[in-house]
Amino acid sequence: MRILLFLLFNLLCSGYAIAQATNKVSGTVKDSVNRAIPGSSIRIVSGKDTLHAVTDFRGKFSISGISGPRAQLNIKSMGYVPLDVELEFKPGQKYNNVPYFLQKDKNTLKEVVITTQVIPVRVLKDTIEYNAAAFLVRENDRVDELLKQLPGLRFDRDGRLISMGQPTTKLRVNGEDFFTNSVKDFINQLPADIIAKVQIINDYGDESSFTGNKSGESQKMLNLVTKPGRGKGNFGNTAVYTGTNERYGLQTNGNLWREKKQVGLKGNINSTNNPAGINRNISTGMNYRDKLSDAVTASLAYSYDNNKNENHQLDYTETLNPSGSLYTLNDYNRNTNTSKHNLSWNLQSIGKTSYIQASVSGNFLNTNSDYQASSEQTGVNKQDLRNTIITDQYTPEFAGNFAFSHRLKKPGRTLSVGLSAKNGISQQDDNMDNLIRYYNPRTGLFAKDSLLNRLMDTKNRLRSVSGTLRFSEPLSNDHDSLVSKNLDIVYTYDLEDNANNLLTRVKNAFGRNRIVDSLSSTYTSRFGAHLLGVNFRYGAEDLSYNFGISAQPNVLTVINKRPYGTIRHAGFNITPVANVSYNISERTSLTFLYNGNSSAPNLAQLQPVPNTRNLQNVIVGNPNLKSTFHQTASLSFQNSNLETGRVLMFALNGGVVQNQVVSNVILRRDTLNGLKQETTFLNANGAYNVDGIYSWSQPFADNVINLEVRGTVGFGNTVSYSNFVLNENKGFNFSQAVLLRMSKKALSITGDASYNYNSNRYSLGYSNLKNIQVYEFNLSMKATLPQRVILGFDALKRINIGYSIASSNPTIINMSLEKSFLRRERGTFKIQAYDILNQGNYFIRNVSDNSIIDSKNNQNTRYLQVSININLQQFGG
Repeated sequence: MRILLFLLFNLLCSGYAIAQATNKVSGTVKDSVNRAIPGSSIRIVSGKDTLHAVTDFRGKFSISGISGPRAQLNIKSMGYVPLDVELEFKPGQKYNNVPYFLQKDKNTLKEVVITTQVIPVRVLKDTIEYNAAAFLVRENDRVDELLKQLPGLRFDRDGRLISMGQPTTKLRVNGEDFFTNSVKDFINQLPADIIAKVQIINDYGDESSFTGNKSGESQKMLNLVTKPGRGKGNFGNTAVYTGTNERYGLQTNGNLWREKKQVGLKGNINSTNNPAGINRNISTGMNYRDKLSDAVTASLAYSYDNNKNENHQLDYTETLNPSGSLYTLNDYNRNTNTSKHNLSWNLQSIGKTSYIQASVSGNFLNTNSDYQASSEQTGVNKQDLRNTIITDQYTPEFAGNFAFSHRLKKPGRTLSVGLSAKNGISQQDDNMDNLIRYYNPRTGLFAKDSLLNRLMDTKNRLRSVSGTLRFSEPLSNDHDSLVSKNLDIVYTYDLEDNANNLLTRVKNAFGRNRIVDSLSSTYTSRFGAHLLGVNFRYGAEDLSYNFGISAQPNVLTVINKRPYGTIRHAGFNITPVANVSYNISERTSLTFLYNGNSSAPNLAQLQPVPNTRNLQNVIVGNPNLKSTFHQTASLSFQNSNLETGRVLMFALNGGVVQNQVVSNVILRRDTLNGLKQETTFLNANGAYNVDGIYSWSQPFADNVINLEVRGTVGFGNTVSYSNFVLNENKGFNFSQAVLLRMSKKALSITGDASYNYNSNRYSLGYSNLKNIQVYEFNLSMKATLPQRVILGFDALKRINIGYSIASSNPTIINMSLEKSFLRRERGTFKIQAYDILNQGNYFIRNVSDNSIIDSKNNQNTRYLQVSININLQQFGG
């Protein structure tokens, strides 16, 4: 509260500073024939202050925060004579939207032709590149505001940046690692006006970039290319906010960014109330990165997070069974306190002939939770369950990684070695109280109840190690050619060892604890998998591909002292491997991937001891399970029109699973003659999926208006068992969205409409379709008013159809008012009102094997919040 009062005091006392910083210059740079000149360099010198800007694709610029009564304006652009203008700010004198004309430089060689066309989107091999000059960037906009305008990109509910259905998992700036490489942490800190280009890259890792060998699945990486001279600086911010509905917070961070060194510090204390519940979070962290030499970079990072969560949720589950369907309504409250320490160290060396990367990390997680639930089961069985579970869990984990690649004397010949290891322990103690109420199956009247208390101690150790050896031999002796041909040989070995000790105790009639042997076990499993592959790799400027084949033998060994002993399963899979990347033209690219891999069943699926944490659904593993083999393929297409700015992106994905581990839900009579679910696991074939996603966008009126149409369509088949009867689920989903955006300096408006359809048809209940439909309409607006005031408004209307839980159709309206203060508008005072009509709710459907789960969260989402934010930044100096 003292900090809030202090910042309010600064706000009231900043009138003089505001008065001194109200001068502003804006205009358009044009040539002698009235054509805009984008990319022109703008500099204003006023007293001891120097301000910079660059004209956008319309030749426009705007600079505010000029403190002196006079200023010197300098405009430069390649091929033109620099322009110097003396500015004098008299009362009533304004320099808004002034045209500035540059003359051709006669000393420029006539043979040199300079083009100034701004291309919004370029399609490169494995990369989509956006030109920031083609999109609107307001003063004080952060990078996330720029990303919202880019076609093919969107933010999901959790704030993750999504590109064609895939999340971006890594951030780099100018191709270099940037602090923690976290996309979410830095896109709302970096100013958008320092960015020249935004690149979405299919990343295969640094080692792949060094050797040229792209293997495995790629991840989406966001790379920000800064404007010349803006690739270093200091930046940070402090924000304090308070509001209704248990909301308050203090957030601060500071970052030092140099060409060879990066230092970052952060600290946050906040409380929020959203669909995830009431969250109180305390976090702090530091990261340090230093370029020890031209080739060697070292980094060290530490973070601590403490989160307290209070969540209330309602779940409705329908489970299909040949004997009849079960309907379960579960109303629960969960209070969780989680503390996590994370420490990591990384060393990387990239030289002319060698690549070395080594890292060590440690995570320490401690969780305490209190779970209270009331469950009502109807359908083929009527039963009530009251659960209280108190859980303490401690999970330390350590991991290490080492990779080495070397270019041998013969050009194109490389040798790579990789080794990774992980060791983790999970210690969990559960204190469970269960009350079950039974009903007469004929009359439906209450018959009897059962009260049970159990203490369960579980200790699990997971150890894994992986090693890779890769050799690449060039097949061409023409070393000066832009075309490369290689034969790659790779061998990989993965070993995963899992040891579990479960001890279950109950109280006897005298109140003493006794061990229940039938619910206790000592169990281990070991999964070893080999991969031997041969690939032919071709690389050229516009086309690269590799085709090959891999053999994957594997062995799964399960050891249980009672009653199964040792069980051993061997598997063998052969799969082709393909990776094609083709730049058809400077406008069009095509990428195709195909791969296969084996995976082992997890602990819960293998352990043959009943897991009785949920007495209405007891889980029993199957030690006779085999490993699962996944085959995946994807095809992506990108096309851009350089003249009109139209962008088309399309992706098609598919997968087939062999020996998939699926559930087998059995209804059994218990000792009190009631029915209960028992879930065990079997291997099954027949699962597949195919889905497509597309995005089409077209700008109008010099990119002031942008129309985007995007959608997805997919179908697939999942398999499971009920009472050992195969149950297939034919799923179909379809979504379509239309978005229209207008972006101007003083006003931006975005409106979109979307439709989502999801259908599931089970073979056990073929006539009973499970469909949901969601219509959603959004409107958002941001208006810049006089005196540096920004008005924000957004509204959402959602129509829910088909949920099993009673669902409303909410209308959610939010508004905000923001006022800038301090020199160069470094401070903002903001008032926000969320969910003014108090209609917020959150619905989600999950389909798991033979169960459909509809969840509803009714947290209070209406609140009023007041915040003050101070941004301090300096780039390029």
